[in-house]
Order: sequence, then structure tokens, then C-alpha cells
Amino acid sequence: MNPAAHPGDRLVDFVDGRLDPASADAVRAHLAVCADCRAVEMDLRAAVSASVALRDDAIEMPADLLASVSRALDAESVRAAVPAPVARIHPVIRALVSAAAIAALVLLYLQVGAPRPASDLPTLVARDLAAVGSRTLPLAVQARDAATLERYFANSAGPRVRVIDLAMMQIALEGATRHTLAGRPSGLYSYQTPSGARLVCQMYEGRLSDLPPPERARDQNGFHFQIYTRGRVTVVFWQEGELVCVLASELPADELIALAVAKAMAPA
Repeated sequence: MNPAAHPGDRLVDFVDGRLDPASADAVRAHLAVCADCRAVEMDLRAAVSASVALRDDAIEMPADLLASVSRALDAESVRAAVPAPVARIHPVIRALVSAAAIAALVLLYLQVGAPRPASDLPTLVARDLAAVGSRTLPLAVQARDAATLERYFANSAGPRVRVIDLAMMQIALEGATRHTLAGRPSGLYSYQTPSGARLVCQMYEGRLSDLPPPERARDQNGFHFQIYTRGRVTVVFWQEGELVCVLASELPADELIALAVAKAMAPA
């Protein structure tokens, strides 16, 4: 693909990870130089993250909310939803971008209106991943180096948090924020892989015994890892002293577990 040519409906396949490596590299090269298509890609990822949150809850949303969503999608015009250079892209993209415009409404319902077990921390962590992707959970500081983010945590109220550096794995930090996870103050920071997949790490004071029974568990290097699946999201918890650490991502489960095992560290 010519990097100057808009990828059109290939963006959907790119976001879903269905392109072959050469085609994905071509789309990535175009995104590096085209702000309009980058904006569409971000909206697509936000819509996908919101849909994951919906699937995970397995609840019936109120009819009036569903009707509002339907009206919003019907009323969304193509030119209002997509930048002019990509206004003629595949209808699926237009629908997803329209969905991204209402993702905040859907996530708000999930976070404050939907019944859920208050103690199901893996589900809450998966929702936080979706909220970071849709920007309904903004990062207070944006930086790509661990030292800057650790200074932010050191200078803000909350548990002492170390920042795991994954640069050697070509996984770049995005930023961080202080957060609350089921009433527990946490430090949250986010990464992105070269393919655009997002990882979120959180650390909070607690015990693994607060968690529901895991679907999988692994003991390695002196650490006990508890692994959960919420829709397409894998969530991995482990204990470091008084802190519980957790990684969440739509990366393949074995890949995320390997990252957790490699980066778990006993407190100094």
C-alpha cells in the first residue's frame, strides 16, 4: 500500500488484527503520517473496547438506554463521524465510529447503573482497560519513560508504585494516573504495543485472597499468579509485599502471563 493512500476499510481489519504482517506494516506507516486516519483508528479502538465491556457484563440494558443508543447511531451523519479524507470508507467503520461517540454513555451505565458483584476485581480491572482505551478514564500525566511516571506517583497521594518498564519488549508507556479500584486507591499506568494493543497495569494495597477463585493459576519464580478472562481481556494478578499488581490486556493470554512472570519483583 502507498503510505499516502488512505487505508479505508483496511482499518477495521487492522484494529482487529486480521491483516497479514506486510499489510499491517503498510497501514501502520500511513497512520504515522496521517492524523485523520489516526483519529479514526482511536475511535475504532474505543468502540471495540466499549463493546468488550458490554459483552463481559452479560446483562440486559434498559430499553430506554438501548433506544437512545439506536437513535444516536441513526442520527449520526457520515461526514460528522469521519474526517473528510476518509469519509468514503466502509460502512462498518462509520458504524463503529458512531458507536465510539456514545461509548461514554454505555460505559457510564456499566460503571454506575449495572448490577455487578462489588468484589469482582478482575471485571473492574477489565472495565478500566476499556475506559482508558475510550478515554473516559483519562491519564493525568503522559510520558513514555518509567522515571517520569514514578516521580508522578511519588509526588501524589496513594500507595507507592513502581513502574514496570517493557521497552525491551517494544511495548511503550503512554502515561499514568491515580485511580480507585473497588474503593482501594491504586496507581494505574498504560502501555501500547507496536500493533496498537493496549496494556494497563495497576497496583494497590490488598491481598490475593480478596479475589474470586481464578480460572488459571501459576507458581513461578516465587510468585503466585492468578489469571482471569473477561470477554477478550486477560487479567493477571500477583502479590508484591503489601501491593497487589495486575496486568490487563487483549494480548494473547500466554503472552500477557509471560510478561507478568518476567516482571514480578520482590519489594526491596
